[in-house]
Amino acid sequence: MNLGLNEEQKLLKSSAEKYFLNNYSFEIRRKYVEGYLDKNELWKSLSDLGWLGLPLSSKHGGYGGSVSDVMVLMEAFGASLVTIPYVYFTILSGKIIEKLGSSKETLSVLSDISKGEAKISFAFAEPQNRYDSNKINTIAKKNDNNWLINGKKNFVVGAEECNKLLIPAYCKEDQEIKLFLFDKDNDSLIINSYQNIDSSSVADLNFDNFIINNNSLISSLKKEEYYKTIEYLLDYATLANCSEALGIINKMYDLTLEYVKTREQFGKKIGKFQVIQHRMVDLFIKKEEMRSLNYMAQVHMSESSIYRKKKISLNKIFLGTHAKNFGQDCIQLHGGMGVADEMQIGHYFKRLTSLNTIFGNADYHYKRYAGI
Repeated sequence: MNLGLNEEQKLLKSSAEKYFLNNYSFEIRRKYVEGYLDKNELWKSLSDLGWLGLPLSSKHGGYGGSVSDVMVLMEAFGASLVTIPYVYFTILSGKIIEKLGSSKETLSVLSDISKGEAKISFAFAEPQNRYDSNKINTIAKKNDNNWLINGKKNFVVGAEECNKLLIPAYCKEDQEIKLFLFDKDNDSLIINSYQNIDSSSVADLNFDNFIINNNSLISSLKKEEYYKTIEYLLDYATLANCSEALGIINKMYDLTLEYVKTREQFGKKIGKFQVIQHRMVDLFIKKEEMRSLNYMAQVHMSESSIYRKKKISLNKIFLGTHAKNFGQDCIQLHGGMGVADEMQIGHYFKRLTSLNTIFGNADYHYKRYAGI
């Protein structure tokens, strides 16, 4: 089996690395994070490059990229520490609308996603549910031509940047899951925003008799059908996060290798010490192990594969254990400089720490793996 990149993927990887090198350096990234640069311009650039439409079907204005194509791009995102919520706006929300949208008007939103005009955040996580997307406590009740929504959604990534929200709610009357897509700008929507450890924006949403027009209902599904589709798409998004983490640990390895080659202690470069050389070899082995796991998950990434969930969970378990230790070792090899805000390595570790818990931590995936 050939797990190498094909010519198109090599070109995608090369163009992504070149673009971020010239347009998204560590200093430029800091300006985006601190609000000195407009992220809308970044979204426009990604749209012009065709990356926003990469995961979406060509029938709806996308480019019909394969899972492996998307993972190549995500690895480049990780290596450059890109802060925009591409996974949540494009992969997750875009694929949900593509698979579950039932009208031409709804599906037309996909072309707006590809153009960078529609930024849609999928608000699915709820308090007390511990990563279980099958538990939906948000309730939707029909009220004439409107719906009344009551409940809470937490850790909504990109809630400040998005212009639309996509939420699932349970209707007790017909015992179905309702998917609503609506504009975020609504005075009665309570949004509590805060910043995650990796400088990304997240928020908690509170729906208290929140009124949604019936036109915003894009799909109504039996619970089993909804759970099956969402489980696959969350696995897709989880693998994308793991590919981003792979790009991060590759970059952390390069930064650490460069540091030990230049840092002097006791009159010689610390990279000359045998114990440091052994640790660098261990780090190299760990990152290649993670790459192998990532490629294996890509091979089994289909809705019908019985191995998909196992491979995805193995990626997350590795991320929460070996990759986490990998990041800690890189910080330790940098010494006190590793936690300085001016050093890139600490920012990569923060992002790696965040990716460890999104879509389930290691404990959750241990249980998931054991239960398959």
